[in-house]
Amino acid sequence: MYLAQKARQVLRGMLQTYGTEGMKRSLWNSEFSGGRWSCLDSTPEDYIYPIVEHYAGGGSILDLGCGSGSTGNELTEGSYRRYTGVDISDAAIEKAAARSATNNRSATNEYFQSDVVRYEPKQSYDVILFRDSIYYVPRASVAPMLVRYSKSLTGRGVFVVRMANADEKYRAFVEAIEHSFDVLARERSHQPEALVLVFRPKRS
Repeated sequence: MYLAQKARQVLRGMLQTYGTEGMKRSLWNSEFSGGRWSCLDSTPEDYIYPIVEHYAGGGSILDLGCGSGSTGNELTEGSYRRYTGVDISDAAIEKAAARSATNNRSATNEYFQSDVVRYEPKQSYDVILFRDSIYYVPRASVAPMLVRYSKSLTGRGVFVVRMANADEKYRAFVEAIEHSFDVLARERSHQPEALVLVFRPKRS
């Protein structure tokens, strides 16, 4: 029983990261529709919010892997001017948009269904956020993807990335970021345990 469960978890992880876009979309739709991620629907005291609000400075935010919209609905009103949420799951996007409508944020919040590796921003942002979503990008694609998104940062724009197990399982992600970007801040959250990196493209 344990081995079968472990095998299913490994297969799920492989599909989430390396599956085709259709496979990943189907898997995430099933999980969001089935309530697997309902635990993330309410996170008002999240450690990352003050960090995002500080660097957004009343400007614009691109949230890659936004899920069911907690960030876009729980950031302090007035802390941003424009918020764009992107997720591969239609079910998550529909829920996020509905929450924003209920919270009277439809004028500032917009949502798009897309694989974050291939999403093409239509504007520049002061913060590009990966809130526990960068794990689902193949390791070899992380640095090139971030370099591509760098072109969609404003002059003062930064990336904000949170990773659990950053010192162990995802150390390679941290090293890729440190090698290719200027790290402005390293913050530790304890609920949950995670590393938050704030960084921007290197400047000559």
